[in-house]
Amino acid sequence: MSRSNFVQTTVMNLDNANFKELRDILVENYLPLAIAGKEDLTPIVLSEKLCDYFEMVEMKTDKSFEKIIEKYTLDLDSVISKRIAKEPERKKNKPTPPTPRAREYYNKSCYLRKHNKESKHGLLDFTRIALCLYSAILNSSNKIIDDFDYSLSELNLIRIIESLKEETVLLGKLPKFVTDNPYDSDRSTFVLLVIMFYYMKSKEIGGEY
Repeated sequence: MSRSNFVQTTVMNLDNANFKELRDILVENYLPLAIAGKEDLTPIVLSEKLCDYFEMVEMKTDKSFEKIIEKYTLDLDSVISKRIAKEPERKKNKPTPPTPRAREYYNKSCYLRKHNKESKHGLLDFTRIALCLYSAILNSSNKIIDDFDYSLSELNLIRIIESLKEETVLLGKLPKFVTDNPYDSDRSTFVLLVIMFYYMKSKEIGGEY
């Protein structure tokens, strides 16, 4: 999946309300843009700016867009992988206990991350599972979970972002968020997260997800 195809698939397909929220968050927090006002950024203009942004990230990090996507998925996986209940042990002459629901979905997210993240549906499904699992982890005070809510209505983007930033410092699971380098691959993870969050919301509203 190329950066232009990714941006066209996501940003250009948002409904008006979700586009405005996405635009405001990206402009105020993540994208290094010199513009007169946010209202100047129509879907077409913002899409062009995002393609330019990802091209610059590729140049600065010497990573392809596919590798940038891969880092995004690995970043999300790193904060949930050790907080999912394990497969139950099978005891001799006893029926195998059922796999915890959170583990079933986590296993699916691992498959999507390794085999299908390049497709828009694979990345969409991976993101939804990862964010819903992470939200459940936060609700349990970062304890191990065996179940979770798969509803998008349970997701709070700002809470997720702030928690991810705390993880980078406290747990060292992700590199520390770099605020002074907009083209660092750590920053691009948050840009991708914002885009995918609003793409999920828009698809659900449209009855396509």
